[in-house]
Amino acid sequence: MKAITSKVRVRELYERMGLSYLELYLVESVTGYLTLIEGVKLRDARVIDIGCGLGIGAGLLSGITKQYACIDIACGLLRYPASLPNVDVVCSDGAMLPIRSSSFNTSILLNTVNADLDGSDLIREARRVSSLVLARSPRSIDNELIATLLRGG
Repeated sequence: MKAITSKVRVRELYERMGLSYLELYLVESVTGYLTLIEGVKLRDARVIDIGCGLGIGAGLLSGITKQYACIDIACGLLRYPASLPNVDVVCSDGAMLPIRSSSFNTSILLNTVNADLDGSDLIREARRVSSLVLARSPRSIDNELIATLLRGG
């Protein structure tokens, strides 16, 4: 019950924040995406961005990918990425993706994994739908969980 309540609160918070999120976190988000994908070949890849928010990653990367899918629990945030060519959007909980296994080459989870809530489920789903998972969080506890789960532990 705690996880569901937390998800509802997160969804409501991000829906309320809307475009003001860009004022607060645009530079940090752009830097985060570019750092996360450094050295990774995304040209012609099928990429799923779980917890995409306002679609900053889609704006940066969808032009070089074969397919770019944006997933977010806050449906209102998906308006911008939905307007981009080559971008599919799905309003969904990233811990329960309505997507077939192995549909993507790469999953991106930037500032999405929360070790205190459903971080393990998010990583499990990302691994289920793609062969490569790129994930990072501003919190060290989340990054420890990411590292452990991506090592197979």
